[in-house]
Amino acid sequence: MFEGGQPLVDIFVYGTLLDDGLVVQLTGRRFPRCAAQLRGYRKHTPAGSYPYVVPDDNGVVEGVVLREIDSEALRALDEYEDEGQLYRRIEVTITVAGWPQRAFVYASAK
Repeated sequence: MFEGGQPLVDIFVYGTLLDDGLVVQLTGRRFPRCAAQLRGYRKHTPAGSYPYVVPDDNGVVEGVVLREIDSEALRALDEYEDEGQLYRRIEVTITVAGWPQRAFVYASAK
């Protein structure tokens, strides 16, 4: 999908961005969403810190896929996630209603 010549992307979220109110606060709008799973990763939440995903062949992370994210909203989410420092945005395969699809996820930058 494209908007104004720019591709729209999907993002799998599993932590603070599950809060639709926070997404609206960061981006100024709501995005279509549905339940999804990220296989091959597990969620780790250190005491007093934010969750992140790390590779784990036997892991499954439950979350939500936010759909049709435009470049402006993606920049706002990248800034919130401190992309490149705290998290890195990577492309993964998620499962939605039993079907695989490509999406981005914020994984640990460590």
